[in-house]
Amino acid sequence: MGKFGSLASQALAKIGKDWSKSSLTREKLLSNVRDFASSVARSYGLERIEQLKPGHIEAYARSLHERGLQASTMAGKMTAVRAVCRSVGKQNIVQKSNAAYQIERVRINPQVINHQRLVEVRQEISLRADQGNKIAQMTRTADALRCEFGLRAKESLLSSKVEIRDGKLFLSVEGAKGGRPRELEARTEGQTHAVRSVLETSKAIGSATGRIIPPGMSLKQAYDAQRNLWRTCGGTRSAGTNMHGERHGYARTRHEEGASNEKLMGELGHGEDRSPAAYLGHP
Repeated sequence: MGKFGSLASQALAKIGKDWSKSSLTREKLLSNVRDFASSVARSYGLERIEQLKPGHIEAYARSLHERGLQASTMAGKMTAVRAVCRSVGKQNIVQKSNAAYQIERVRINPQVINHQRLVEVRQEISLRADQGNKIAQMTRTADALRCEFGLRAKESLLSSKVEIRDGKLFLSVEGAKGGRPRELEARTEGQTHAVRSVLETSKAIGSATGRIIPPGMSLKQAYDAQRNLWRTCGGTRSAGTNMHGERHGYARTRHEEGASNEKLMGELGHGEDRSPAAYLGHP
């Protein structure tokens, strides 16, 4: 048991240097890291996490199938495997695609959006923001980022870095799953307005970081406050107005504009092998 714990401790120490401490899924990640390290130590007697080889990854993936785990659970564990491999500079020993390990998630559950009700939710939040409510100001700007760029709720709170290159405006998206940052160009007037709103809101609420999270508030507190305000103003999935629905709406709009599946999934922060079925209702 000491050997298993030792290898797991090594892996956790490496991840601790690489992984964002603000991640809302940190505990799940670390639990999966422990599972992977313990499995490798138990099966191969590995004493140093830097000694990982492709065969160790393949054997672990097979063991996940043997344990009868659901595809979503196996996918989460492989995310941890990739994080460990990145942390020791061996990202190339693990396949980028889960499909290479016969792990495939088929999700076709596009969310229906009630646009009229969504307008009402936004109006209520905007009214509170105009009255000086900092949570509402944060939420209004985060909403614009979700709507115009298809960001996740967490990403919409963290993304604030803006860069101008060759006369074009770019937003650096932070807080993505798996720690994969991405850069999105502000192509439309709506996107440009959303990016500028980040700068204006961070200044209005007195943020010292440039982010739209009010001073003295952690990411988790801001995330919860945004969710609670959104619900209070009528934003729920049953009403067709939940925050994640905006991401689905963005995906469908980009698909209608002719964006390829690869381009679309890249903008949404998914791997190249991921199908857009969950957003579009078809592969």
